[in-house]
Amino acid sequence: MMTSVRGTAGVRAVHRRPVFWAYAAFGWLAVSFVWHLWMGIDYRSAMGDGGRVSVWGFLAYDGLITAMSAIGAVLALATVRPWGRRFPAWMVLLPLWFGAVLLVVRGVPGLVENVTTATGLTPYGLLGMAEQPADPSSGEFWTGMAINTYFFVGAVVMLPPAVLHHRSLRAAGGTGGPAGQEKSAA
Repeated sequence: MMTSVRGTAGVRAVHRRPVFWAYAAFGWLAVSFVWHLWMGIDYRSAMGDGGRVSVWGFLAYDGLITAMSAIGAVLALATVRPWGRRFPAWMVLLPLWFGAVLLVVRGVPGLVENVTTATGLTPYGLLGMAEQPADPSSGEFWTGMAINTYFFVGAVVMLPPAVLHHRSLRAAGGTGGPAGQEKSAA
């Protein structure tokens, strides 16, 4: 059975959904930006004592994530703000989809592994490749769980803005760009 949205209240509810997800993604990306900015400033404690990566390697990686978070935050807002129509559609959609897919690939398996390890289903990790069984009572395990949960939440809040913005562009003719711009016939 199909139902239609009628009246101004229904129209407002439909328009609030993209705004909610855009601001949720903005919030997640703003926290990611601050977190990685701080990691770059306090890189010695962020790197720990492992020394597996050089300082410059860590700072380059962290700088990339910081920049991606800042750009993503602006683009998430561009999906629902009037100034966002000035950007070509691909300039908004491509990075949003890239970030959403990256967070799904990073967030979903990490959290699934943590949950299955915590419940005892996979004590040696999801692929069974750990040398020792995980210790769910350790602080390190729960820190990893918190980080993986954060990435999972990032995947949850980044996918809807990408999908909803893509749908709105298709419904409007797919060009993006300034309001009122028409597709060329050529």
